[in-house]
Amino acid sequence: MSSENPSPSAFLPDSVGRFLRGETVARKYVLRVIAVIVALVLWDQYASTQPTYFFPATERIAGALVEQYYEYNLVQAFLGSMWTLFVGFALAVLVGIPTGLLMGTNRYAEVVLDPYVTALYIAPIAALVPLLVFAFGASFETRVAIVFLFAVFEIIIDTYKGAKATPKASINVARSFGASRLFVLRKVVIPYDMPYIFTGLRLAIGRGLKGLVLAELLINFANLGAIIRIWQDDFRLQGVLAIALLFMLVGIVLTKGMQYLEQRFFYWGDEQ
Repeated sequence: MSSENPSPSAFLPDSVGRFLRGETVARKYVLRVIAVIVALVLWDQYASTQPTYFFPATERIAGALVEQYYEYNLVQAFLGSMWTLFVGFALAVLVGIPTGLLMGTNRYAEVVLDPYVTALYIAPIAALVPLLVFAFGASFETRVAIVFLFAVFEIIIDTYKGAKATPKASINVARSFGASRLFVLRKVVIPYDMPYIFTGLRLAIGRGLKGLVLAELLINFANLGAIIRIWQDDFRLQGVLAIALLFMLVGIVLTKGMQYLEQRFFYWGDEQ
């Protein structure tokens, strides 16, 4: 007879046992929900020891969100902010992916563009805001331009790295069969580059959201940025945190959506 004691999960139904052993996808989401609940409880516990105007509890933050919905046209402001984000991000994709592919496949383009891309990527975009306002005014176009600048260089750099990392052997094999440069780009470089491109897109979403908040707060108080400023001026921190939470949720949804697209259409996408 074996001296080893069976694990507790051995006496449970198979589905429960698999869940406890981490063999179900549901376990990942249950653990995430538990982590969120624990974080909210800890937040409220700490908030109970602080002044309400300084550290509002989750109930007050939720109440502020409801008030913003009824009194501050939250839905309209949200749609306006998302439209700015969409236009800026779409332009970043249209410019970033071709530029990254060009840099990764053409050494002359790499030599010419790499210093500028690197310099602008590490440059504080906020320092360029006065220049953009002077050029375009406090307008929708200026806000789009800031979102674009925040997002495009992440896409360029990741796309460039993926194209540059394409195995030379694969390219040489295609060329040995008489493949044209366009065929090599479409059938060899881009398929190999797709994981890098999607990584750049996911990171660019986060940077684009940061640019959106900056644009709506520094240039002109528009959409969600206007709501933040109103509540900030009234020293009602719960309303500011409510909008910040909304931005966080948008970032999570968009990032996970991009991740889903990668896994759905490209089998090599990481399963997380």
